[in-house]
Amino acid sequence: MTPNVLSYGARLALSVLLVSLAAYDLRHKRIPNAVMRPAVIAGWLVLVARLALGQVGWEQVGLATLTAAICLALWWIRAFGGGDTKLVVALVALFPDARFVYAMLSAVLLGAILALVVWDGRAGLRRLAALFVTASQGSWPGRAEVAVAYQTRGRPITFALSLGAILYIWLVWPGWI
Repeated sequence: MTPNVLSYGARLALSVLLVSLAAYDLRHKRIPNAVMRPAVIAGWLVLVARLALGQVGWEQVGLATLTAAICLALWWIRAFGGGDTKLVVALVALFPDARFVYAMLSAVLLGAILALVVWDGRAGLRRLAALFVTASQGSWPGRAEVAVAYQTRGRPITFALSLGAILYIWLVWPGWI
């Protein structure tokens, strides 16, 4: 097999896994720990192995660590679910690239805006406008407000995270080979 075939096979396998996780999350509103815990461990083992082989530098390890810390903080204030947090941590360990983080953030932001507009109609647009006005005045929701929003949410973000990762895998990622 040529390296190109291996690279496409890895892309296809990761894409299928991400679509499967997103579909499962949309149906059950959770991502199973039986899948995500090994994914986090495998992602960090791959990152350490790539560091030892000289394929990545300490900057990428720092990016993955910082992203993990931010995701844990978002989980702690209940802005992210546990499965979503583990998914991001595993993916950023596999792809420690700032462009990947930007792809994920863009997909989540666009997905959230689309969800507000499509699912909630005009009420979603009003909430989006209120959020922009509130943020422009320097006022952000507190932990209690975020916790209430988390409890009433019903729209998992795994779909948006998976979409961002798939776009990165196919459009940007050069592959491991």
